[in-house]
Amino acid sequence: MYTKKFIALTVDQIKRVNASALAKTFDCSSSYVSRILKSTELPSNEKAQKILKAAKEIVDHYESINS
Repeated sequence: MYTKKFIALTVDQIKRVNASALAKTFDCSSSYVSRILKSTELPSNEKAQKILKAAKEIVDHYESINS
């Protein structure tokens, strides 16, 4: 049976997010943030979910400005 993979953000969206800034905000490493943003699975822990939500808000903000 076909199962749809979770795609957190596209490559272009990831480029708009500053992983270092999110890492400082959430007190973790920028490599951890990058792994979350590039993940193909829904984050299981609360911190990762909050990071992903913040990244999506940043992308939405950029897209609303450029529209």
